[in-house]
Amino acid sequence: MEPTQKSSRWPHLFVIAAFAVAGWALVFKTGVAASDEAGIVLQLPAQVGRWGGLDMLFCPDRDCGRQYLAEQLENPNVCPECGAPLGNMNWAERSMLPADTGMARKYYVRPDGRHPIHATIVLSGDDRSSIHRPQVCMTAAGHEITASRLIRIPLAGRDEPLEVMVLDMARSYQRPDGKPASYTSYYAYWFVGKNRETASHIARMFWMGYDRVVHGVSHRWAYIAMSGERIPDSDAHLQVIADFASQLHPALLKTE
Repeated sequence: MEPTQKSSRWPHLFVIAAFAVAGWALVFKTGVAASDEAGIVLQLPAQVGRWGGLDMLFCPDRDCGRQYLAEQLENPNVCPECGAPLGNMNWAERSMLPADTGMARKYYVRPDGRHPIHATIVLSGDDRSSIHRPQVCMTAAGHEITASRLIRIPLAGRDEPLEVMVLDMARSYQRPDGKPASYTSYYAYWFVGKNRETASHIARMFWMGYDRVVHGVSHRWAYIAMSGERIPDSDAHLQVIADFASQLHPALLKTE
């Protein structure tokens, strides 16, 4: 399925509406109930089309900080380097995210070895601050965002396409021989709430405020992210994202 691109600029009227709803909620609305309901399942499938998923494990010790594929370890519960218990969050995520944040992640590879993809789901807990603009984390990790665009991915059996935000990134590093080099990558994501789906952080904030004001409830939101390497000055990765996301999406839907 071929994606189409769409301008990521949202009308000023929508931004004004978001602030209006938030302001109304702060002044007039009380007694908002937190809900455990989420719009997706917190589980990534073992297979997505031609991609097979491998579990990723991280050492929570800051001085160690190693990451592994579970299938490479004799004991997937303990870091073979320092003995710390392994989990699906690295030390930075454990220190920054609320304790009840849910996370699922896999490293997906194809039999031909092409286009490997890291896929992640982050699900907010009682503290809704688990979900934020990924741009904040990407730049903090040293990535330069060179381009961003909203793509629309056709989905089988659904009239409305899936909108995904794609960040093109570059990160400078030094080779072992001392020469400078650049690693070019992408980060693609969208947000999911209870009966809500958007690639816009502003729209997500609007719907959070709307549900608080109109329904008196604060649902758990999640974001689904995919990342991988890209070819400089090429848009070939957009088709890879579209192929993967269109097959991943049905597996994440929460049945009533």
